[in-house]
Amino acid sequence: MNETSGATAQLFHNRTKYVYVDTGHEADNILMGAPPELGPAMGEQNPALEPFPFKRYTSLDSIPLPEAPLETRLPALEAISTLMGKPGDAAVIDVSMLGTLLLRTAGLLKEWTNPSGKTWHFRAAGCTGARYHLELYAVTGDLNGLSAGVYHYDPRDHSLRQLREGDYRGAAVEATGNLPAAAQAPVLFVCTSEFWRNAWRYQERAYRHTWWDLGTLAANLLALSASMELPAQALMGFADGQVNQLIGVDGEQEAALAVFAIGRTSASSPATTDPLAPLHYTVTPSSSRELAFPDIQRMHRASSLQSGEQAARWRSDPLRRSLPEPQGQLIDLAPMTPGELPNESVEEVIVRRRSNRNYAVDEPLPFESFSTVLAYGAAPAPADAIDPAATSLADLYLIVNNVEGLTPGKYLLHRDLNAIELLEAGDFRDGATSLACGQDYAGDAHVNVYLLADLVPILAHYGDRGYRLAQFEAALTGGRIQLAAHALHLGAVGSTSADDDVSAFFAPHAEGKSFMFVAVFGVRRKREP
Repeated sequence: MNETSGATAQLFHNRTKYVYVDTGHEADNILMGAPPELGPAMGEQNPALEPFPFKRYTSLDSIPLPEAPLETRLPALEAISTLMGKPGDAAVIDVSMLGTLLLRTAGLLKEWTNPSGKTWHFRAAGCTGARYHLELYAVTGDLNGLSAGVYHYDPRDHSLRQLREGDYRGAAVEATGNLPAAAQAPVLFVCTSEFWRNAWRYQERAYRHTWWDLGTLAANLLALSASMELPAQALMGFADGQVNQLIGVDGEQEAALAVFAIGRTSASSPATTDPLAPLHYTVTPSSSRELAFPDIQRMHRASSLQSGEQAARWRSDPLRRSLPEPQGQLIDLAPMTPGELPNESVEEVIVRRRSNRNYAVDEPLPFESFSTVLAYGAAPAPADAIDPAATSLADLYLIVNNVEGLTPGKYLLHRDLNAIELLEAGDFRDGATSLACGQDYAGDAHVNVYLLADLVPILAHYGDRGYRLAQFEAALTGGRIQLAAHALHLGAVGSTSADDDVSAFFAPHAEGKSFMFVAVFGVRRKREP
């Protein structure tokens, strides 16, 4: 299956590792790279170049979407863990459903301007450093209330801009290698990144954040689709150039990351026979100029696929791996049953969720809540190149600080056994803080969930594109864990970490594995009056 060696991805990963050095000066605590080639982790962050966090077409009319969101049908936790959506009458999408999916996935929930005049945007899906760099496009057939076309979603006024008129789903389906889930979908979403909007702060590591933020966004989109009983799948295998051309992006400054097949129709989408005409719409630059980060483009090019046939080969034989047999104490999880789940919808959870960095350190997290977050949040990922029956590409390591009935320590989740394995007992609050580059909330939180992957077999099997897949799958799992925690009215937040310190912390079990993502959760600390 391997189309490329994976060497570019391994080099990129090493060059974008974080190294935490407690100097006492916060700005100098985090370095990036592999010794001896270390440099500052954070970019110049020139205020005069700070990117605008929305894409703006200047010559296209807006098409307003319905403002009233739909009431979805499943309890949030059940929607979060549903693999492909439940088949039913709602498999066909109308414009109201489309609007709800967009609003609660990439929409603007509110704005706040601080006393100095800076405006902060609160979006439905969180983003590293609030550097919102992801864009959503919809490729649709004729829907009730919307004609077939290729559209860009503008969160500023919850509207669409039409880029192409007519049914172009066939072009997207061809790019996926004619995957049946794509061919039968009434709507195909394409998510892109304008890399500079994140790299302004995080430099080359922004490419990792691309997949982290995509996973957070996908957690919302897939859960919402399941709640509407719409089959949904994330497609990581597609011909990059064809999809970029379809939506009119250059593949360098802005590039397609994933295609999402949403819904199901009885007939396959029509084939596209005519060549795609180039799009030349005027877009307002996000900054007066951009700084160059060639490693991002080099990594993205190396992991690109050239044709639908290559995409079909790439996904045809998913990597199947399993965890070794447990060697330590095994503790069965005791999650809520479907009949015991809170009735709150995933929409309601998305609207009220906020990144939480304040935890009630002395109040134990109930074991049932702990079990429920893991059982529902760590469900298999609905992605085209992942075998849902196999162990995920990333293993879930836990730092348990304060869970009712559990010895504090390091644990490993065995998803197939619905159990956790105690690797080492001990108080590791200080270690959790250090791994999170000195951020106190990681030590305060009740649980830290680290997702670590052995990149060697992944890149050997999937090539450089396997790096995208591994980062995305880990981030999707982390995003679902955070959603599941919020569904139980707990606090949760993603974080960053010092890469090699994480692997060493969970050694010898995690020897050779790489840090992919981390999410922390626990009982929120009530604010003082």
